[in-house]
Amino acid sequence: MRAVSAPLDFLKIFAAQLRGAGIEFAITSGMACVHYGLQQTTKDSDWIIPHEDLDKLRAMFVRLEGELPPWRVSYRQICGAPLDAEWMQHGWTSHLSIWDTAGSVEHKVDIFSKPPRVKPEEMSVDPDGWVSRHVVAQMKKTDRDKDWPIVDGLGRWLWGKRIETGLLHITDLAELRAAWNQAAPPARERMAVRRPLLRLLAQEPPVSDAELRLMVALERMVWERVNEKRHSRFTRSWRHFYRAWRREENWRWPTEEPFERQHQRLAQAAHRHALPANPLAEISREELVGAAVQELRSGDRFSEKDIAAVLPPVAELLP
Repeated sequence: MRAVSAPLDFLKIFAAQLRGAGIEFAITSGMACVHYGLQQTTKDSDWIIPHEDLDKLRAMFVRLEGELPPWRVSYRQICGAPLDAEWMQHGWTSHLSIWDTAGSVEHKVDIFSKPPRVKPEEMSVDPDGWVSRHVVAQMKKTDRDKDWPIVDGLGRWLWGKRIETGLLHITDLAELRAAWNQAAPPARERMAVRRPLLRLLAQEPPVSDAELRLMVALERMVWERVNEKRHSRFTRSWRHFYRAWRREENWRWPTEEPFERQHQRLAQAAHRHALPANPLAEISREELVGAAVQELRSGDRFSEKDIAAVLPPVAELLP
């Protein structure tokens, strides 16, 4: 009996199943970074699947569990939201484990329908299902230190191909100056609207390396604070739900039931304990960004003028 152990083998098998079921998908995050040569390895895979296709995805899991040899599909203990459009269209993630044979290792699969920081009109996927470098770079603008070298690396590659969105991601000072000097005026203007920090490169006299380094650091802090404010609303909502659910008599999770029964159990619990479909519904994007910026203003290190010089538009931070 075949035992699949290599994550890339499983990725190809899973992608083929999705295609066969007529489900749109894009492979992103860690696996995409491996594919693009910016990361050595990862055990998990992250998939962007439109919320309109989630019913088909669950039906595919039911079919695979009934085939020979059967797959096993399960929510993980830290499960995120139910794999249902009610939640997923608003930015939740669903965390699954999949075994594609009896001898398979556990494959951890995370599914998004609305990936953070990605404009829908910029979603781009190659024929093999890999999301574009620009989309990966946007998704990697998190509050994790390990993600930012990847953002810079993706930006450098994009600009090396003279793709103007590379200007949005480069953080290395010398590379950023060089890219700006090489860019045509229309590209400069388009990208400076999205990344105001770029306008500092057009100043006369030229901004010093010391000042530019500080502004790049401040810009990153803006992205980090906004991401933390956004993500914390999801994590707090989930923890509140999970704690309430665990207090139920005879609670046990995950169960050994078929996936569709697990899904019904999770969705019913999410309704009983009021897991919000959209944790951002009670705050505007402007208010959320404003709260993040206020934290930066509260210190003595940066002035309001500094922050204004690097603050991306709200639609860039929270599409």
